[in-house]
Amino acid sequence: MSFSTFVTDKAGLQKLYEAIISKHETYAPVEKFGKYDYKKVSSLKECDPDSPIAMTMSVKPLFFPRSSKIMKYESNSAGTSVSETEDDHLAVPRVILGVKHCDARGLQVLEAVNKWDYIDSDFQKRRANTVIFSTRCDKADTHCFCTSLDYDVENLDATDVALVNGIGGKLYIQARTEKGENFLKENLEKQSAVGSQQSAMDDIKKQYEAFAASFRLKMDYKDVNEKMSKRFNSPAFEEASRNCVSCNTCAFICPTCHCFKISDVKIKDTGVRYKSYDSCNNVYFTLEAGGHNPRPAKYRRWRQRSMHKFVFYKERFGVNLCVGCGHCAISCPVNISIFDVVNHVASTPVVL
Repeated sequence: MSFSTFVTDKAGLQKLYEAIISKHETYAPVEKFGKYDYKKVSSLKECDPDSPIAMTMSVKPLFFPRSSKIMKYESNSAGTSVSETEDDHLAVPRVILGVKHCDARGLQVLEAVNKWDYIDSDFQKRRANTVIFSTRCDKADTHCFCTSLDYDVENLDATDVALVNGIGGKLYIQARTEKGENFLKENLEKQSAVGSQQSAMDDIKKQYEAFAASFRLKMDYKDVNEKMSKRFNSPAFEEASRNCVSCNTCAFICPTCHCFKISDVKIKDTGVRYKSYDSCNNVYFTLEAGGHNPRPAKYRRWRQRSMHKFVFYKERFGVNLCVGCGHCAISCPVNISIFDVVNHVASTPVVL
């Protein structure tokens, strides 16, 4: 199915954003203490859909919350009764503006595990009810390496509507999914479809080529995947993890990390069960009830993280569990970069 492309300018886009916010429940990046996080907004003045990628938190919590109630229970003389929690406010029809394309890809990657042996209906409902607007970056930041991975950044279909800056102040609005196509038909008023489709595609192609040429970090992901799969016993994991302080920041900020824990909070005879973020870098993550921990050493946990990103997930679902956003490197207090780790491990001799 071919999708529509419309042309406008910055002023036209602002009007479109304002119309969307006035008619739909809308989330967008909101600044606080120099960081941008996705919040519900009621006006365009509250947010910045063009927030810098390095300072913008992942959109993941709007689909996989940092902590959420999954059930309530009550005990009395008759036994224990279990009930559902309140309605899911993240599963209502909504629009998210300003999603980075690597972040949108992260949701697409997460879909694989969320409909695997167990279907996470909460994630599926949130995804189905959301229209994602994403502006393609004009220039890579120092931490970015998205174009080196296994997805088509140029023609990304993980976003419903793509915005691409053209030449001479033009701005192209492209539907990338059927959901995005239907949304644009319902919400675009004065924006016009491009007169020459080929001319628009040429302009968009030039923007992508300039963007792709701006990357400092590049890797051959196929080569890394193959070499990493043969280096489970590499001592390079110990070298890479030496400075790690096990704070788990890399996992919590990552668009694709999905480890979680279940905890109960009980007050007298009633309680709530929560699902909250966890990390394979957490020393207690693999601690068993009998006291044994198969990953007691830090390097083993870093090995698990690296191999999961570039080997295990790829083997099971056909995609890397890394989208090249670089947020883990930006947020790490000791400057550990997953890009550096996997390339270093891949370059070391095979240990049998």
